[in-house]
Amino acid sequence: MEHESKQRPYLVLLALAALALIAIIYITSGERDRLTPLEYVIREMLAPVQTGLFRVVNWVDRVGRDIADVRSAVSENRLLRREIASLTAENVYLEEYRLENIRLRALLGFQERIPHKTLAAEVIARDPGNWLNTITLNKGTSDGVLKDMAVVSYEGLLGRIVATSGNTASALLIIDPRSAVGGIIQRNRALVLVEGDPGTPGMCIVKCLTTESDLTVGDKVLSSGLGGIYPKGLIIGEIVELIPGKYGVGSAARLKPAADFARLEEALIILEPSLLDVEMPLEEAREQ
Repeated sequence: MEHESKQRPYLVLLALAALALIAIIYITSGERDRLTPLEYVIREMLAPVQTGLFRVVNWVDRVGRDIADVRSAVSENRLLRREIASLTAENVYLEEYRLENIRLRALLGFQERIPHKTLAAEVIARDPGNWLNTITLNKGTSDGVLKDMAVVSYEGLLGRIVATSGNTASALLIIDPRSAVGGIIQRNRALVLVEGDPGTPGMCIVKCLTTESDLTVGDKVLSSGLGGIYPKGLIIGEIVELIPGKYGVGSAARLKPAADFARLEEALIILEPSLLDVEMPLEEAREQ
């Protein structure tokens, strides 16, 4: 240990001398056309070291730049993801506005054509137990809504108001088995009764009120205006299948409603009930 400690000053001096010699060689070599033999040997010996050092320096520099590029790319990627998420959300909102505008334009056009005073309302809730059969609208008695007022859309008849509060109203839709609407076959003017189909959710049953009634697939069924609730001439739906009547007697049919109840978002409440009296009470008609 003592021997090694004594040699350290000499090694340091030797290293300094070597560095000084190298410096002298590089400082003076540029001013002469030829190198001395010693300078030539030293330069040849140091060439591999210089090459290695140069490569290491370049590699370190390249790695440093790559790391900086990766950090920059990560940061840019985060910004782009945020921007994409923001644009995606904005596109969703714009698409919602576009679709809502289409629906409201159609509803407004229908509202202008229908010869009744109406009130536009939004669907704000559905009965969990009868998801497609009852809806809650955001208009109530404070807006002039009363029980048994008809509810329609630009597609067709929806149902009637069955309960109200100050700012809301519940509507029973025509596809509910508890619903009954007086109808008329557009083709031959035959009177029928339209009820919700208990066996096929979303559909209705058409029952003939006379034995001479002629039902055909493709027949359009309109509201008859008989019953004091639904105005005359509102489209209810189209007959899609003929089925046996009650107890296999008479004729009946399955009707597909014109309105799409599963996608219902807006509706019109008819504030003027029909002025026609009932020619045949609906409850009596249902027994036939």
